[in-house]
Amino acid sequence: MIPNELKKSEQRYRAQWHAYSIVKRMRWITLVLGPIPILWDNVIAPLLIQMGAPEIVTMEDLAQALLFQVLPLDQWISIETFERYWPHLNNVCTALFLVFVFWTIQKKQAAKTAAKDVVEIEGRMGLGGFGGVP
Repeated sequence: MIPNELKKSEQRYRAQWHAYSIVKRMRWITLVLGPIPILWDNVIAPLLIQMGAPEIVTMEDLAQALLFQVLPLDQWISIETFERYWPHLNNVCTALFLVFVFWTIQKKQAAKTAAKDVVEIEGRMGLGGFGGVP
């Protein structure tokens, strides 16, 4: 009974850890596509220009260069369509970033709980198992 319970507990832990890593990755992707471009384009770049720095590329320009010059995606999306949807992408990714922040916290706690369960069961195995198990 104990090895079977340990195996299920370890599987639960691996599943929680895998879900946690996916949510963390998605949090970083939405951070890069949401809040960072908004902060860069609306706060940091104008502040640097106001302080006398030369005008630098915005995140929208960087994304356009990546999509249309580095990756030849202009056959599937036009520049006008990109310019139309870029602000919406930023807003949606910012909202998703907030969701992923809270989801990451929840998944981290779930992974810690699953790890504690595995350690508890391994400790019971080291002490000779449960009540009637030899």
